[in-house]
Amino acid sequence: MNERAKFWLRRTGGFFFTILGLCALGGLLGALVFPLAGRFGGSQKSYEELVVVGAKSGGFIFMVWAPGVALVREFIRGAKDRPVNPPNPRRATGADPDRRSA
Repeated sequence: MNERAKFWLRRTGGFFFTILGLCALGGLLGALVFPLAGRFGGSQKSYEELVVVGAKSGGFIFMVWAPGVALVREFIRGAKDRPVNPPNPRRATGADPDRRSA
């Protein structure tokens, strides 16, 4: 497999795994936070209902933001993978190929 294919596999894999991880994190946080907030807020729902609603709501909220976060993350990772000073053919020879010698 060539380097270009490896690059795109890493970027797309990282993109989808970031989305998946953020949605799972949102569901987990929602399942933990909603029952606590519901009990302090005086909700009449059962603990199990609050956990399910929290997981759905947290997962949905994180799902809205996850693609944008993943896209920015992959652009940053891609920029870090590029060389800082790419080789310049004009500097290598010391001559400017566009300039004609007299």
